[in-house]
Amino acid sequence: MKMNFSILLLGLVLAACTSRIDTDVKSAYESKPQIPLNAASVLTKYDFNPTVKTPRTDHLFSRSLTQGVERWVSARLRPAGQFGIAQVTVRDATILELPDYQAPEKFEARLDVIISLVDPRGVIITQAEAKVKRAKTAPRNISEEERRDLTKVIITEVINDLDKQMEEAILKMTSGVPIYPR
Repeated sequence: MKMNFSILLLGLVLAACTSRIDTDVKSAYESKPQIPLNAASVLTKYDFNPTVKTPRTDHLFSRSLTQGVERWVSARLRPAGQFGIAQVTVRDATILELPDYQAPEKFEARLDVIISLVDPRGVIITQAEAKVKRAKTAPRNISEEERRDLTKVIITEVINDLDKQMEEAILKMTSGVPIYPR
C-alpha cells in the first residue's frame, strides 16, 4: 500500500513538473463577417527583410506570422469596389527569442501592418495601421513540440489583436471615404 502511494505521489510530482503550453487559443476573426473595402482588389506586400539570425526564431516553425496575416487578409478583407487597390503592407512580422540566462525563455512577436486604399492613379487615399506586440515566457529547455505549441499560441493571439485593431482602424479610415461601393 505504501509503495502504491509512493508511485502515485511520484507521478503527481512529475506531472506537475512538465510544462504544457495551453494551445486552446481560437482565431477570433474566423467567425466574423468580411470587411468590404472600396477597392477592386486586395494585394499584400512585404516591406521588411526577414533574417534567420538569432534572436529571430519564426523561420524555424511551419507556421509564421506572415502566413497568419495572409489567412487574416483572405478571411476578413473583401474587395467591394470597381477601381483602385486595397494594399496590405506588412512592415514587420517577426518572432524573437529573447535569451535571459537567469530567467525563463521569453518569446516576443511583433507585427506592423498598414492597409492603404490606393486610387487607379496610384495615389493613397487613406490608410489604417496596426502595431501589435505580444510576449510569452516558457520554462528553460522546453521541447521542440512545446516551442511549436507556444509559437502557434503567440501567432493566434497576435492575429486576433491585429483583427481587433484593424477593425477599429478601418472604421476610422473609412469615415468620409465610402467603404461600400456606390
